[in-house]
Amino acid sequence: MNIQLKELWTISNMLSISRMLLAPFMYVFIISDFPRSWVYGLALIAYVSDLLDGYMARSRNEITEWGKILDPIADKLFVGSTCLALMSTDDLSIWYIALVIGRDVLIVLAGLFFANKAQVVLPSTFIGKSTVFWIGLVLLGAFFKVESNIQVVLYAISTGLIVFSLVHYGKRMFISMRNS
Repeated sequence: MNIQLKELWTISNMLSISRMLLAPFMYVFIISDFPRSWVYGLALIAYVSDLLDGYMARSRNEITEWGKILDPIADKLFVGSTCLALMSTDDLSIWYIALVIGRDVLIVLAGLFFANKAQVVLPSTFIGKSTVFWIGLVLLGAFFKVESNIQVVLYAISTGLIVFSLVHYGKRMFISMRNS
């Protein structure tokens, strides 16, 4: 795997890095007395930056190994910090936090193993992005204390996607290793 430092400095990678830098602010905004609209606004900024970084990379032909690494790490840091903040305010189930963070740890460890063995980084997929979107809805629902029936549906859809995305990622990794 040939990661060039010069490939780091693309617009899409800077968007991913900026999302990483937003993660601690999300944590502070949730656990402090900041207006709820700030949390919503920051979540919206993070989501839009996530959509934009992929779009910019593709449209400007700037898909890099750095981007394949930075984008999912930015997602994981932002989601993880939000989960931990909601745990500290008792607004999110501990089993769900363990599931989300456990998934992320497994994906990172498997990705590192795969990158070392196959000398390539697998890019994010629509399934992974959809999973993060639904996790985000669960987190927003927890933060805004939506009706419990709605939250149960969000948990169910998100949990199903978490399991499906893990299987999907494992299958992609296995097929890629077999073909390399």
